[in-house]
Amino acid sequence: MPSPALTPTDQTQRRAAAGIVAEIADRLAEPDRVAGIAGAPGNLMRYPGDPQPVWDPLSLSDGHPGVALLFAELAAQAPELRGRAHAHLSAALAGGLRLLPQSLFNGMVALALAGHNAATASGGYATMLEGLDRHIIDQVRQRARADRERLCAGAPVGAWSRYDVLGGTAGIGRYLLARHESAAEPAARQAAGLALTDVLESLVATATAGGTRRPVWWITEGLDHGLAEHVNFGLAHGVCGPLALLSIAWRAGVQVERQDEAIERIMALLSRWRTTDEHGPRWPHLISAAHIESGEPPERGRDSWCYGAAGAARAVYLAGAALDRAAWRADAHAALRGALSAASDELIRDSALCHGWAGLLQIVLRMAHDSPGQGYDAVADDLAVRVMDGYDPQAPFGFRYRHSLAARDLDRPGFLEGAAGIALALHSYAVEDTPTTSWDGALLLS
Repeated sequence: MPSPALTPTDQTQRRAAAGIVAEIADRLAEPDRVAGIAGAPGNLMRYPGDPQPVWDPLSLSDGHPGVALLFAELAAQAPELRGRAHAHLSAALAGGLRLLPQSLFNGMVALALAGHNAATASGGYATMLEGLDRHIIDQVRQRARADRERLCAGAPVGAWSRYDVLGGTAGIGRYLLARHESAAEPAARQAAGLALTDVLESLVATATAGGTRRPVWWITEGLDHGLAEHVNFGLAHGVCGPLALLSIAWRAGVQVERQDEAIERIMALLSRWRTTDEHGPRWPHLISAAHIESGEPPERGRDSWCYGAAGAARAVYLAGAALDRAAWRADAHAALRGALSAASDELIRDSALCHGWAGLLQIVLRMAHDSPGQGYDAVADDLAVRVMDGYDPQAPFGFRYRHSLAARDLDRPGFLEGAAGIALALHSYAVEDTPTTSWDGALLLS
């Protein structure tokens, strides 16, 4: 990655990052104002035939729960900000709960994760979380068991929304692990642990299934934007999401039969399609039937959290840490360095977590914490500058989001592609510590 022109001292830069975080926090303080700006006419993604507003009150990506994640984390060091987290949680509740479908990034699970993080930082919310967990746990156990039955009948996974981080059981499983590890009430921890076991068993069954013509992770449903049937390797929608959850749970001591074999099987699939270019080792975004027939993976694309070698490298590192495979960990470091050397303004066009500079920054910060002495500190400095270069004091939330499907630059206040997520990564950088609330667990980075 080219060095940025701005090279201030570390402490000056960290203070600048803290200042931007404080400014964003002030701009996101009032839920009604945030919802009004984000929900304005024209602030939408123009998907073919289906224009969609970016704002959804119950979304972790672009809604009150995502903004609440920011204030839950900040309130751990600044208790006076607890009220702001509470205001956004209350606004999400006031919008009405949706029973189905459930996923980490929408609906009750999104609200529950934000509430759990607020409780971790500041206490409270036991009654709300108890009520949400009853619905979440019942539904996810049914869903996980149905997935196992489909696999036992010989069906491939079919749709990434069955297993992935954003819409599937890998994301919900990460919420359940958080509840199992740190819920205040023993009964809540036990119930979450039982549901998590069902989720892990369904993912293990998927990873270890055999006898299908295509890999069991083959995607045939829910395809859009011209995608062909494929195996997805991204952290957001692909096999790296289950790999990360299985690995994180293993390290946390939550283990089911053949879980280690499932990790090995996913790593074998990744190894089959691992390749090297001038930047280093990498894994493709996805593999279609044409790639399988030719034996050749696609060229390197944009490396970010959601897709590409950066997010995949973190999942591979977690697998190496779980099963103590030094070679996997070394490959993860090499792949991440390659992704960073390939990164450019032509490929990475925003500051956000999903496929922007903030996502790369948070991955690097986690890798630096887990592997001191790997030279990531200077890289984090460079990435923080890249993130802050996107700050626009004229924008309502301090950052704007550019996308080819948007008629104008969008005002997004939320977590995945908006200002709250950018502020969280900058806050991690500014305080030189891992998150108190483990908010990046929602990205399966921790």
